Amino acid sequence: MEIYDPKSATSFYNMDETVRVAVERFQNSDLDQMIENCGFTKCDDGFDVHFIQRDLHVSYPEGNVIDKSTGAKVDDTCKVLVLHHAAYSKGGGLVDNMISYKELPSGEIYIKPFTNRCVKALVGIFASNLDALKGAVDQTIHREERHGDYSVTIQVMPKVPITLIVYEEDDEFPADGNILFNGNAANHLHTEDYTQISAYLVSSLKRIAFPK
Repeated sequence: MEIYDPKSATSFYNMDETVRVAVERFQNSDLDQMIENCGFTKCDDGFDVHFIQRDLHVSYPEGNVIDKSTGAKVDDTCKVLVLHHAAYSKGGGLVDNMISYKELPSGEIYIKPFTNRCVKALVGIFASNLDALKGAVDQTIHREERHGDYSVTIQVMPKVPITLIVYEEDDEFPADGNILFNGNAANHLHTEDYTQISAYLVSSLKRIAFPK
């Protein structure tokens, strides 16, 4: 079965500049405040953070992000997402309610690219492969939900849970899905970052479920 492959699922525009600005902002931020705001674990010269299915170490003030299990640097998208969360988070705990992308600041403006790159990718890859999705999710910190034919909240980072909802195709309706965020999401990442991190999550689950 052919698996849908979203275009540019994990790329920022002008990545070199995006990385430079993220590192600069990180270096100008207070380490202890970032750790408190984001729920990171202070360690050695920086902090540790669990990101989807990997344990990462972030050095301060350099802003280097490595996979603790291999010692290798992570890709630029992962690096930017971790540094953006660290440097831009306003803190605050998680709340009980979930919100849609439209409810994020300016979310209505960017809902079409979010839907195309994230929701349609989720549905295209996994609506006919729920067992594969469940197997990939098992490698994450997660909590199953009660929406659709399958739904789960994945702890992408300690203060960044993302809820995936999938509806299988039936005789009356085509396959469908949604991606939701914590009600306090706007305090922890910019709206554009939620597009990037949702696409990155879906692509990561695809790689886990269907290794080459």
